[in-house]
Amino acid sequence: MSSALKLQIVGLCILTAFPLFGGGQALLESELHWLGLFMCLSNSVAVITIGFLMRPVIATTTPRTGNIYLVARITEGVLLGISAMAFQSSFLGFTITSDVFYQLGMIGLGIGSLPMCRWLIGSKLVPPMLGRLGVVGYLYLVAAMIASANGLEKASMALLLPGAVFEVMFGFILVLRGRKAWMPHLSR
Repeated sequence: MSSALKLQIVGLCILTAFPLFGGGQALLESELHWLGLFMCLSNSVAVITIGFLMRPVIATTTPRTGNIYLVARITEGVLLGISAMAFQSSFLGFTITSDVFYQLGMIGLGIGSLPMCRWLIGSKLVPPMLGRLGVVGYLYLVAAMIASANGLEKASMALLLPGAVFEVMFGFILVLRGRKAWMPHLSR
């Protein structure tokens, strides 16, 4: 699979993650709870796919950053999947709530995505300013999860905005423009 196709799939996965998890969460308490669980677990597959497809692209110049990003996306996917299953049931007697799994998954994503954003700034895959927005967005994501864990829901929601803007912009750039304009050396 070419790097261009990998990046377009990554863009699609990033853009579908929002409606899959958000829509799935909304359905978990409804009569369509089975569809909600399926959507949440599909989100887990999408975010893990992002990590697997981005790792070799990033690793062409910084292998450690590629590996860190892969681990961050696997962690996110697994913890969000557990979060959805924990929401549905007592999940094997765990006393940890689904919110805790969600928050831990998002913290893992936020911390593990910082090296990737640093890579983005120097890679020319996207405009460097977008990589900087990613750094801010992921730092704010971690702060949002800490705020949420401490009952500060309104502050938490406001802190999520820069990261959401980054991910949507990044996803659209990967889908619509591909990578040829910025990284012709990856066409192998």
